[in-house]
Amino acid sequence: MPSRILIALAAIGAVVGSSARYGVSLLMPTNDSAHIPYATLSVNIFGSLVIGVCATIAGVMASEMRRTFLVTGVLGGFTTFSAFAVETVQMASHPLQSVVYVLATVLGGIAATHIGTKLVRSS
Repeated sequence: MPSRILIALAAIGAVVGSSARYGVSLLMPTNDSAHIPYATLSVNIFGSLVIGVCATIAGVMASEMRRTFLVTGVLGGFTTFSAFAVETVQMASHPLQSVVYVLATVLGGIAATHIGTKLVRSS
């Protein structure tokens, strides 16, 4: 598979994923650093669940084109480590909220990925 095709698939997927993430942020706005940014938390946990599902479906992982579009592009654009990092730093003056946010994101993401793999294996 030519790399330019894979790059285009990743880019198209990223547009879809990033647009969906932005839509969630419009539905769940966070106005100040004292509150947990639920939009980012939600997309990261939901994205982790879907990545767990995708990682278990052989048809997705065996196809470089499908994997590049869906996992790298769509889900990579949908989930966001950079926003998580910035929001955590912005919450520094609220240490309890920032610790809750970090733990919820990391542990929730790992748990969601595990649940996603189990959902596919049990069906």
